[in-house]
Amino acid sequence: MSTNAAERNHWLALAATYGLTLSVVAMADWPWPLFVGGAFILIVVLHIVRYRQVGRKTQPGIAAAGNGAGAGVIGSLFGAGALLIRGTPAATWAGPLLGVIAFLGLFLYLQRFART
Repeated sequence: MSTNAAERNHWLALAATYGLTLSVVAMADWPWPLFVGGAFILIVVLHIVRYRQVGRKTQPGIAAAGNGAGAGVIGSLFGAGALLIRGTPAATWAGPLLGVIAFLGLFLYLQRFART
């Protein structure tokens, strides 16, 4: 489990933006999901630059999750769930709930299995 505050903040920000993105995708009308998705990608790119994960002097460890494929599969399932509930009457309560569950699940997964 990672205990470094910088690592924890890194995983916290990524998990929070992912959960927020899922909530907006499930609840908002177009084109807002595109804007929020673009903002999520921008935040990920800024985190990559901030934590020196590009270039010749790459800082090892902080961007690598122990089993990245597992996190990707689980994350895509939550994304598919957000698209499935989109436009339904349940989206007003299920969208935020899905976002919170995705945030907590991803954050706890990264805290436990992220390589440091």
